[in-house]
Amino acid sequence: MSAQVVELPQQRQPEPDGVGGQFDRTPPQDVPAEQAVLGGMLLSKDACAEVCEILTGEDFYRPVHGTIFNTLVRLYGAGAPVDMVSVGSALLESGDLLKVGGGPYLHTLTERVPTAASAAWYARSVYDRAVERRLIEAGTRLVQLGHSGARGTGRSAADLATLAQQAVYEVTARSASDEYAMLADLLQPTLDEIEAIGNRKGEMSGVPTGFTDLDRLLNGLSPGQLVIIAGRPGMGKALALDTPLPTPDGWTTMGEVHAGDWLLDADGNPTRVTGAFEVRHDRPCYEVVFSDGSTIVADAEHLWSTSTRASRRSVSLPRESVVTTAQIAETLRTPTADQRANHAVHVAAALTLPERDLSIPPYTLGVWLGDGHSDAARFTTVDQAIIQGVEADGFRVRLSGPIVYAILPPALPPLSVRECLVCGVPFQPKSSAVYTCGRSCGGRSKGLPRPAIGCATCGRETGSSRSRSAARRCTDCHQRFGSLVGALRECGVLGNKHIPLAYLRASEAQRRELLAGLLDTDGTVGVSGNVQYTTTSERLADGVYELIVSLGYRCTISRKRVRGRTESSSTAYNLNFTTTDDVFRLPRKRATHRSRLRTTSDARTSLRYIVDVRPVPSVPVRCVAVDNPDHLYLAGKAMIPTHNTTIATDIIRNAAIRAKMTAAMFSLEMSKVELVMRILSAESRVPLHLLRSGNLSDDDWTKLARCMGEIADAPLVVDDTPSMNLMQIRSKAQRLKQRHDLKILAVDYLQLMSSPKGSGRSREQEVAELSRGLKLLGKELEVPVIAVSQLNRGPEQRSDKRPQLSDLRESGSLEQDADIVILMHRDDYYDPESSRAGEGDAIVAKHRNGPTDTITVAAQLHLSRFVDMAIG
Repeated sequence: MSAQVVELPQQRQPEPDGVGGQFDRTPPQDVPAEQAVLGGMLLSKDACAEVCEILTGEDFYRPVHGTIFNTLVRLYGAGAPVDMVSVGSALLESGDLLKVGGGPYLHTLTERVPTAASAAWYARSVYDRAVERRLIEAGTRLVQLGHSGARGTGRSAADLATLAQQAVYEVTARSASDEYAMLADLLQPTLDEIEAIGNRKGEMSGVPTGFTDLDRLLNGLSPGQLVIIAGRPGMGKALALDTPLPTPDGWTTMGEVHAGDWLLDADGNPTRVTGAFEVRHDRPCYEVVFSDGSTIVADAEHLWSTSTRASRRSVSLPRESVVTTAQIAETLRTPTADQRANHAVHVAAALTLPERDLSIPPYTLGVWLGDGHSDAARFTTVDQAIIQGVEADGFRVRLSGPIVYAILPPALPPLSVRECLVCGVPFQPKSSAVYTCGRSCGGRSKGLPRPAIGCATCGRETGSSRSRSAARRCTDCHQRFGSLVGALRECGVLGNKHIPLAYLRASEAQRRELLAGLLDTDGTVGVSGNVQYTTTSERLADGVYELIVSLGYRCTISRKRVRGRTESSSTAYNLNFTTTDDVFRLPRKRATHRSRLRTTSDARTSLRYIVDVRPVPSVPVRCVAVDNPDHLYLAGKAMIPTHNTTIATDIIRNAAIRAKMTAAMFSLEMSKVELVMRILSAESRVPLHLLRSGNLSDDDWTKLARCMGEIADAPLVVDDTPSMNLMQIRSKAQRLKQRHDLKILAVDYLQLMSSPKGSGRSREQEVAELSRGLKLLGKELEVPVIAVSQLNRGPEQRSDKRPQLSDLRESGSLEQDADIVILMHRDDYYDPESSRAGEGDAIVAKHRNGPTDTITVAAQLHLSRFVDMAIG
């Protein structure tokens, strides 16, 4: 070997701040530790084994040290001697010997190390400095992202924040090498893996699913696999297509609503539709009848959030549970002798909507709708307080007949003093068209320009210099404020009394003023303090009903035949509701309401009781998913709160509870409480509907207590953040991998995930991107990823009803990207009289690394689980 000596440049030491300038700082480094690591490896093969587990060639600050390290690792991996002679020869052959300092520098490395036993300690110091340098590089990238911003990168601020998290995560991530490798280099590692599998003597290598036959077929779920579990929706959650749904701007129907539209939740707040699913046919349907007379047609599996008589009589706060239409039908009445209604649904809260610009003040419109003349701006009253209320809205009220009052527009302010156009003397004009102080000046002003006049209401110019006369108001303001008749005509109520939609979707304060005007004129108080409103106009009755319901009250409506002038006015509509709120403004009616009211709480009046659930002929039904934690949205003219998935849950539950592996469930449909309730039902074998109703026996409580300890220790993480996108799931999963050694994750379900790139693309393209992203996420974190999906209606259109790969919904890329596709099928789902009732088929339709097969499992859906046939 050549003994040529090459002088190396001396390492420049970092100068103190302020000496060499703030830009002369060198990155974090530990060159003596790097030399000690290489020297230890040159002296001991055992040191090579320890250091290789800690460092890579990129971790060295000096490139020449990285070159020497890579040569050492290559020789060690080939089983060749690792010493100064062999390393020098290898460097000479590669042409790197002179670059690294020649043979003398290799001798220097061995002299710098105190003992080869300390090589691992020095390696950790080198690794720490490398991490610090990567942090600086990541920080630089973050600064660049921050300065370029969302506009410069074309990404949203939330996406930039997620990219920043990923950049920091990659600082310490020690993922597998992504470099290419020749087949010859891969043969021996593959043979070693096969030998290791044989030595396990049948022990499973992947994450167990909890199903013996499925584990035998798949050998568990392996890291990096994308597993698609798909089936037709097991829970219908569907309403008839003609079911009206209230929106912040009016009404829509179940058949017309689309993803991205806005509905209203149980708290009266707008809630976005995250998914609107296909129409379903031939489902068993029921008509649900409520105590206020309202009805809704739903399928047997539609979910309702109800309280039962037992939970309402509990000393603690009444508990609501989620039950299906069929379950309500089974437990419609209490088992007591009086057979009372068992289930009740809470009345929705008052709608929370923004204030609107209304052409007529709400109270005045309510007075006119109640006791006003249909074709004129007049109303009838004997109460001075009502007159004062109209005047408080800015109108003038003038007596025009016995107890009949005309509503006049607000008086205009007096004209300001002007200067005469001719002589300049200030004067008080009697009209807006007068510009001179007297007759002589008037004659002499002919031909002189007139100044423009501003509208007395909005200030907009109403006249020009050429005009001898001008109106005090512009045309628009004259129509709105010049006369109430014009404003009534603009609202469309003149000669056609009803409540305009703008008023029904105005703010709560505006709607309460409107109701006060209606009740002060045509409202009465019943003997028990209930509030009544009567009218012979069906359209007005419908509007008042919607107004009352929108304020959070339960309202009933009855009809009675009366003698009217015409057939259309021969039916009286009586609206009735009870509340402790002050809904009257008229002092005498308010006092009567308070004195007659028999209750001090709205607890009973805030419930609608379900009085009947009767089968009806099947109609097309459909379901939607909404973006709020309770999954509730309002349906029907009565604005009734109604609800908006299990094999994946079984796999995650088994991995966490049985195998003690950290598992994560990202649920975009069910809440955390719903998921935990399903897990409790499956583990304790207490039926899910009992947990939801709260009707538990002592034995049920004992079963729950017995399984609580085991469940509490399970490393299961649940995230029910609505509308998560792929980048958010990636960021959270990376943190779970770092902190808790995540072993498996599931997403329920794929079609509810949103794309971070926004709209403008087809849903098929979005789903394709999501499936590829989940596959890459599994490989990056080295965990199996389960994605729950839905099937299209293909199985329902075939005679055997068994699903196929082509039935995967919205994208063929699911079939392409997935390593395993499991299609769930139940004969009794389509045929209640099937001889295979209670059985389910897990059809492994795709298995990239093995054969396909059909695994039969027991479907214990009352316990919210699938189990092995032997266990079931």
